[in-house]
Amino acid sequence: MERIVVQRSGTKEFGKSPTVRAAKMNLRMVLKHGKSGRDRWIAVGMINGLLLATLSLLSCDTKTKVGPKPGQGLTKAEFLGRMIVQERYWRIEEISRQEKQQIATVNVREASPLLNSHYLNEVIPVVAVQFGRGYFGKGVVSETKMTGAYGKIPFGEFKCVLMPRTVKESGEWVWDNERRGMKFPLPESIRSLAGALSGKDWLPDTGYVASEPAPLYRGVEEARRAASAERIRIVVEEQSETGKITYVFTMRAAWMTDVEYRDAEHKFGVSLY
Repeated sequence: MERIVVQRSGTKEFGKSPTVRAAKMNLRMVLKHGKSGRDRWIAVGMINGLLLATLSLLSCDTKTKVGPKPGQGLTKAEFLGRMIVQERYWRIEEISRQEKQQIATVNVREASPLLNSHYLNEVIPVVAVQFGRGYFGKGVVSETKMTGAYGKIPFGEFKCVLMPRTVKESGEWVWDNERRGMKFPLPESIRSLAGALSGKDWLPDTGYVASEPAPLYRGVEEARRAASAERIRIVVEEQSETGKITYVFTMRAAWMTDVEYRDAEHKFGVSLY
């Protein structure tokens, strides 16, 4: 029950709640204006009720809305649980090269002075990297050839072909506590692209999956409901005479779904990309 304290000295009343003050004001309106005042009172009450209901719904929505955690908020188990998903392949969306304060970006669907046509037309369009587990729970990194959507394009569903016989394992990924991400031997495609961007007689061996952005979805149905692109970053570092050069491969998820036909060498279906 609402407690009301009234100060009787003078004409002012202290301690009354907004509800009680509003009720008294409405009562005075009815007494003063009769039927028109009563109608006005009812209209005001309905408006106040609608405002209160709207505010309550907004408050509830803010408290109950749940979205994927950012990478910094994920535990190791949560991060790996989202990375190790069978139906998802990582395709190259964009590449950048940073040396000191200078950053150059490659739109992989357009001509670039940083990469020749061989890499842009024959390597990047078929790269599909996957992180999984092998025997005894060991981390496995593999790449295969996959046609279909890649690069920076709007989210959607696209025809694709996966070529299972082209799968190659590059080695075992491990968890890097310092970086809070995965350390792994680079697949041949990423190695060759980093070497080409370097322009030197250099090929990297190791890369890292950065903690941000983190993988978001644990299955194709989650990705379908979200209807938005999912990305990770593979980071490769080169130590040069002038300092460190960082190559960042922005990888975008392609979820293999709705397989229409398959044989020993091909799997025809749709990628959610």
